[in-house]
Amino acid sequence: MATSTSVSLPLPSSRRRLGWRGERIQRLLARDRTLGYLFLFPAILVIVGLVAYPFASAIVMTFQAKTAGAPGRFIGLDNYRELLRSEQFLRTVVNTVLYTAVGVGVKFLLGLSMALVLNQERFCNNLFRSFLLIPWAIPTVMSALNWRWMFDDASGLINNVLVRLNLIDETISWLSNPHLAMFSVIVVVVWQGTPFFTMSFLAGLQAIPKELYEAAEIDGASVLQQFSYITLPRLRPIFISAVMLSAILTSAGIQFVLILTNGGPADRTMIFPVLAYNLALGGAQRLGMGAAVSLIFFPILVVFIVFLTRRMLREKGE
Repeated sequence: MATSTSVSLPLPSSRRRLGWRGERIQRLLARDRTLGYLFLFPAILVIVGLVAYPFASAIVMTFQAKTAGAPGRFIGLDNYRELLRSEQFLRTVVNTVLYTAVGVGVKFLLGLSMALVLNQERFCNNLFRSFLLIPWAIPTVMSALNWRWMFDDASGLINNVLVRLNLIDETISWLSNPHLAMFSVIVVVVWQGTPFFTMSFLAGLQAIPKELYEAAEIDGASVLQQFSYITLPRLRPIFISAVMLSAILTSAGIQFVLILTNGGPADRTMIFPVLAYNLALGGAQRLGMGAAVSLIFFPILVVFIVFLTRRMLREKGE
């Protein structure tokens, strides 16, 4: 009994000592948690003030008949009904899909081709890479204004060069011709966005170990087989990321179409951002209708991002 009593005597003090340490740890964790919330508060405030509140206000505005400087009047789903029945809106959907798909597709092909060329050891490669970044580095508005002058009917550079070379007899209305306007805008978008694809793909190509190509060459693989079984699989994640980002930036960009054609002629180049801008801030000043266009466009981007993300994760899992 004495032995059992002597063994059990230290236990209460040990428990008290462990309990004191546990309480101290809990106080330290609570203090760290509070400090973490204090550090996160500015970021949360910025997100709520610049993202969440404007987004919620835009949703509320879509259910109102509202003009600038006047209070809104609740009209339910009338803005959405009017949009879905509008021929201009349906044409805008087709234009946006065409504008984005063709622009991103051409940028992808040109970017991959230029990356493959620049990846080879050649004289003045660094100089060529520097020149390649010029279209991407020039401010978008300045690029659009320069191209608007180049496409001008009377004094534009393109028409003057074609006339002097005797390739055309009369000047071409690049931006006012319904059959050429979308093509002209896509040319500008491709010119400005191709360097992004080229530099992304070039970085991916340079990250591929050279030993893989040397081993494939020893095994007798052709250049096409090396490209198919080594280059493409290694660049696939970069392909998906670059296409996703470029599609979002191209479809949501407003500068080129707004400055070059403002959606004309006859809405042949009208895309979602320009339509929303014209409805909300143009002559109509229909803020609710402009917000409705933007809100309809938002789920399309979300679906596109989710689709590409799931595909990327599925390929990574395989």
